[in-house]
Amino acid sequence: MEKITIGKHCQISVINEVPCIHIQWFGLPLSEEFREGCNRVLELMKTHGISKILTDNTQANVFSTKDQHWLNDEWLPRAEKQGYKASATLIDKSHAFANFAARNIAKKRDASKFANRIFESKEEAILWLKTI
Repeated sequence: MEKITIGKHCQISVINEVPCIHIQWFGLPLSEEFREGCNRVLELMKTHGISKILTDNTQANVFSTKDQHWLNDEWLPRAEKQGYKASATLIDKSHAFANFAARNIAKKRDASKFANRIFESKEEAILWLKTI
């Protein structure tokens, strides 16, 4: 499984057995790193014909409000056009602010267009993505 590293805050790979794009965040990425990571996910979705994303925020800090708005207002419509259908987000319950941000992003997604769930276990998230 090939890994793409963007700065020190982002790693992206494809999990073929699901299939899904796996993006893992570390710390607090700069806006340019955050946006580059999200845009690379779109490229991989198109290249591999994948409609599912597993986002691992267990080691991430809170993304800026500006980046959260960009994700929902600009990135999401482009992802929808690429065929984006499902998202599983991994969180660490002990990071209250990061959890709030992840849930805030998730609740702004249109449930009629996207299946979206939050998990604490990568194994559970992968099992769920396989059923979608």
